[in-house]
Amino acid sequence: MDSDDVGHCHDSKHPDSVSHAPASLAALGWRPSFAEQTSPEGRSATPPARVIAVHRSGLQILGAGIDETLPPRADATVGDWLLLDRAQPRASRLLSRTSLIKRRAPGTDRQVQLIAANIDTVFVVTSCNQDFNLARLERYVALAFEAGITPVIVLTKADLVTDPPTWIDAAGSVSDRVPVVALDARGDDPKAKLSPWCQPGQTVAFLGSSGVGKSTLTNALAGTEAIATQAIREDDAKGRHTTTRRELHLIPGGCLVLDTPG
Repeated sequence: MDSDDVGHCHDSKHPDSVSHAPASLAALGWRPSFAEQTSPEGRSATPPARVIAVHRSGLQILGAGIDETLPPRADATVGDWLLLDRAQPRASRLLSRTSLIKRRAPGTDRQVQLIAANIDTVFVVTSCNQDFNLARLERYVALAFEAGITPVIVLTKADLVTDPPTWIDAAGSVSDRVPVVALDARGDDPKAKLSPWCQPGQTVAFLGSSGVGKSTLTNALAGTEAIATQAIREDDAKGRHTTTRRELHLIPGGCLVLDTPG
């Protein structure tokens, strides 16, 4: 057994670890397409667990009775499913994905950076202010389609403008295949208006520039202030960078929400 494996597999006091309530596989997004890649005997020997957080020092995984940190690996990202090999955690098998968001990593070596896997819906978030940019919306929507994910455009700060239909029509021009939802990111709007895509076992992600309300929306869905949010800088209507790592948040009785930096 690799000595590094021993140090990480049961490292419940790791400084980056987040404590999570026990969760069923169904609540974590387990579905037949994943079950078909293994067997009941295989799942007993190497139980399924989902990567729910990625930080520099490892992958935090959650499963039925599993809440552990594995050594980092370049081929896995948040949202992935692994079959946990307790004897050799580094050898835990990565299951085939239903979707994958990736991008070219910074630098000149053209390496690909994995952003998130097995996402069902991407909420492309923009606000009804200077942040609104059709070209950016088109890029995010194209990214979602390319990744095999259903995109939904979400317009925040709709309560602060006098003509929400104008903004909705503009966003709708991106694609007739993409629904547009206008809301106030605070209060009950997100839970009510995003509920069709936020059913139990579904995994959703918010994409958009900093300050458009992604963390606020996550908080609203969760009914908690668990995600750090910061006020917008008034001089340029842009928000401060608040999220420092990619992490899935399990909403009680509902979906899983991916919170990402930037």
